[in-house]
Amino acid sequence: MDPDTLHFSQSILSDAPQDLHPSQTTQQLEMLSVKRKRQDHSTVAPLQEVSGKKPNSTRRNNPAIGVRKQEPIDENAASITFVQWLASVTERINQAMHFQFSGKPDPLVFHVPQFFFDCLRERISCGGKKKRLPNFTTGFVRRDAVPLGTFTKYTWHITNIIHVKQIFETPLMPLEITRSFVENRDGTYEPFNRRKDENEAFRKTDSQPLIKPLELKTFLKVGNMSPDQQEPTPFLIEWIPDILPISKIGELRIKFEFGHQRNGQPEKRTQRPLARAVPDISITRITNQHLLQL
Repeated sequence: MDPDTLHFSQSILSDAPQDLHPSQTTQQLEMLSVKRKRQDHSTVAPLQEVSGKKPNSTRRNNPAIGVRKQEPIDENAASITFVQWLASVTERINQAMHFQFSGKPDPLVFHVPQFFFDCLRERISCGGKKKRLPNFTTGFVRRDAVPLGTFTKYTWHITNIIHVKQIFETPLMPLEITRSFVENRDGTYEPFNRRKDENEAFRKTDSQPLIKPLELKTFLKVGNMSPDQQEPTPFLIEWIPDILPISKIGELRIKFEFGHQRNGQPEKRTQRPLARAVPDISITRITNQHLLQL
């Protein structure tokens, strides 16, 4: 007899009761044998399933699993400083001085908290103890558009280019008194940022004269731009307080002019409509149903 079978039979006999009849003993042995096999099979099957278990592909294929949930934005912690706001105003001034457009741009309009304008007025007054009074104070009645009512407009004339730079210069955004541009083949212009080592590439030598690329510039017009100019060109800052009286928001308007130069010579430019060089951009209305599908 096989040793494993003998061991298996002996283990069954050891589990059988001693006071049974021989016929009952045989029947009981068969029942115990079947029971033992079922127990052994139920013990081995889970081990095989665990050892042969495939990795869960759902976690690997599902990109949503393992992605950290974004914390909600605390709107109470959102804030902007005066310098950050002033940097955006300076950037708007720089953008308006574009070679492609007329030297008399539309006024730049901002809705500003009263506290921010108080800080701006400190710069207009050069930080002095006495506030600089406006050059003009005008009262007017607004009837053709909201907000309706009677308002007061204060206007400051700045006629010194250095003073303008002191007002709008920030560590985040410098005020560009002059800007350089390059002309594209289609007649458009784009800003040109000169590198520091670019002058070395066009330096004059003994055998070659100095060669410079085509210079297209815009410059801010403030003060007297020519010897025979009688009235200086002003940089205007207008303030209308309490456009939104409950929120303490006023309206700030900035008006200025800039000139054009081509190779150092003044050039008069008028704003002209450009040819259709870029195809129209189609705009699709996004509804809540589209957002749910995304």
